[in-house]
Amino acid sequence: MTSAPRQVTDINGVRYSLLRQLGRGGQGAVYEVDGGRLAAKIVFDSSAARRERLRNQLTQVKRLSLADLEIARPIEMLREPVLGYVMELLTGMQPLKALGAVPKEESSPAAWYLAGGGLRRRLQLLARSADALAALHGKGLVYSDPSPHNIFVSESPAATEVRFIDADNIHYASVAGMPAVYTPGYGAPELVRCTSGVNSLTDAHAFSVLAFQTLSLAHPLIGDAVNDGPPEREEEALGGRLPWIDHPTDETNRASYGIPRPNVLSRKLLDLAERAFGAGLRDAAKRPGVSEWAECLHGAADATLSCASCKGTYYFTEKLCPWCDEPRPAFATAAFNLWDPSVGAGGELLQKPVGDRRRAVVAAVLGLTDGETVSVTQRLAHGRDGAAGARPVIELQLSGTRLSLRSVDGGRYRLSSPSGGRGAEVTDRVKEIRLEPGVASWRLHLGSPDSLHRVVNFELRPGAAR
Repeated sequence: MTSAPRQVTDINGVRYSLLRQLGRGGQGAVYEVDGGRLAAKIVFDSSAARRERLRNQLTQVKRLSLADLEIARPIEMLREPVLGYVMELLTGMQPLKALGAVPKEESSPAAWYLAGGGLRRRLQLLARSADALAALHGKGLVYSDPSPHNIFVSESPAATEVRFIDADNIHYASVAGMPAVYTPGYGAPELVRCTSGVNSLTDAHAFSVLAFQTLSLAHPLIGDAVNDGPPEREEEALGGRLPWIDHPTDETNRASYGIPRPNVLSRKLLDLAERAFGAGLRDAAKRPGVSEWAECLHGAADATLSCASCKGTYYFTEKLCPWCDEPRPAFATAAFNLWDPSVGAGGELLQKPVGDRRRAVVAAVLGLTDGETVSVTQRLAHGRDGAAGARPVIELQLSGTRLSLRSVDGGRYRLSSPSGGRGAEVTDRVKEIRLEPGVASWRLHLGSPDSLHRVVNFELRPGAAR
């Protein structure tokens, strides 16, 4: 196995001491650098051709506008005889793969899952990763090799920082016949079969796999038929020639391992998985893009509650906590609807036909657990995407039947009763309102009353019996 030197020098003569290895793949390894928020990637292949390709690639990447993306940008090439580069990286980070596979020595997979931040944190990390990848695609670029090995996340289970490393993977889309680098197990079937180059849809396949795996601890294409079969069976599966593990009608590749999918994948996420690993295996145009994954992952994270007993998180559609069977407590929801003043007084909520009825358009639903502080972000309040969408606007905290609201972005927001008979204002000072079960008593406006904006309708919901 190729080993890295203890010290490296960049082409400008700056010397770096290498500390612990952060990650390792087929192309190289990433090391923490002493004395700064940096990391160094050491590439194993020292051929002159590879060195020149890497130098040209990094030169191109450094010219790209990536400052607004959660990507560890390359800083400088390393000096020969070492092949590699120095890049930005927050300290205290680890590969996403640390959350996707239970260590063999672990006796309690559920306890291990919760120790890593549980369901909600995994959803949030994946959503931020999808945001970054979608933003890269929006610039006409592809990452080419998304995998749990080159997406780094905060080591602390209380944090949700994300960084894509290996910026030398960033390319413009390529065509079939050009060399394509991908991590085994995450390459799209058309890359495995060498019938396509890298593009946004091959990125989407890789992300679909890592998202499914991180949430359920099962590879979507590697079932018992692969694990118990000859080595060539795996190639068949990864090339899209076997059914995925949750195929609705073909059970020949079912998986006896992993977490039950309904416990960790919302209905919308299950639908995305069916499209990605059903029709999407054979026809790339039918697989969901990463922007769809981002939207559904954010929505799924919003729709979770914290269990007071085991501290795990789960979807509020569940009556019992799936981690400890504790009955779901009473909770509140914040439904984000669209307010259109042009509709006319009394009917301002934008509605859509559902069957023979009309229902209010719901942009998002946020779950509120008793005693937990939750933020209304720019994404929820105004529909912002990416890193800008993560900025908090208002803090909410439920305490029994009372809801505390506080503006954290300097704005002032209007509270009103549905009848218009009562009014108040949310500022940087805590405002407390009372929620009544089954009664829409307050409505929070997140925009000017004379323009289209989002409003929040709060509802107190009962707990579940065992």
